[in-house]
Amino acid sequence: MTRRHPTLAIQIRDRLHALIVEQGLRPGDRLPSENELMTLFDVGRTSIREAFKLLEQEGLIQARHGDGRYLTTQPSLDRPLTRLEGVTEMLASRGYTADNTVLDVAATEPDRHQRELLQLPPGEAIVRLERLRRHRDDALLYSIDLFPRSLIGRPLDEVDWTGSLFQLLTEQGHTIAYAVAQVRAVTLSHTQAERIGTHEDGGAWLLLLQTHHDSAGRPVLYSQDYHRGTDFSFHLVRRRD
Repeated sequence: MTRRHPTLAIQIRDRLHALIVEQGLRPGDRLPSENELMTLFDVGRTSIREAFKLLEQEGLIQARHGDGRYLTTQPSLDRPLTRLEGVTEMLASRGYTADNTVLDVAATEPDRHQRELLQLPPGEAIVRLERLRRHRDDALLYSIDLFPRSLIGRPLDEVDWTGSLFQLLTEQGHTIAYAVAQVRAVTLSHTQAERIGTHEDGGAWLLLLQTHHDSAGRPVLYSQDYHRGTDFSFHLVRRRD
C-alpha cells in the first residue's frame, strides 16, 4: 500500500501551529501576514491561504476583513493515535520547547502486575522514571515509565534522563517497534496534583497507557502518560470490515 503524504497546505498548517507556539501568540494576537509567511515558508500565496482556511475550519483563527487574521484560541496537540512516537518527538513536532523535569528515577522491585506486563524473570528489577513536561511554567504532561533495569548497562546516575527515552533505549540496543495502547479520561489524584504543582480540580487529563514492544515482540517499556486535556487530543480512523 502506498503511503499518503500530507498535502502542502496541511504541512503549512502544522508549521503555523508551531509558529504560534514559538512566538508565544495568545488569543487576540495578530498572525503574520500572507506576504511574511510566503517569504518565511518559501511557498506561494495559494498554499498559505489554503492553510489559513484549515485553521479557520478548526476554529483556531478568525479573518478580519482588511485587517489580517487573528488567533482565537490556543492550538492543541492533536495526534493520530495510530502513530507511535515518544513524548519528546510529539512536543517538538508542534514547536513546544518543553522543560523536562525529572521528579524521580530509581531501581525498584516490581509488583506482580508490573512483572506480568514486562514478562520479567524472578529477581529482575525495574527502573521507575517519573517526569514532568512544562511549557511556559504550565504542566503539560506528567509521565511514569517502567522498564527492566537490565536494559541500561550503566549506573542510573550517569544517564541523562531529560531526553528521549525511545532514543536512549535504541542506543542501548532495544528499539521499540510497536505499542499496545489504552486511553482514559481521568482527573489527577490529590497526591499527583501536589506532585506536579497543579490544582486537583484542574480539569480532565487524558491518560495514555502503553506497553511498548521490540521487533521480537518482547515488552520493554510500560508507560503512563497524563496529557492535559485542554492541550492534547488524539484521533484515529475506524473502518468497517
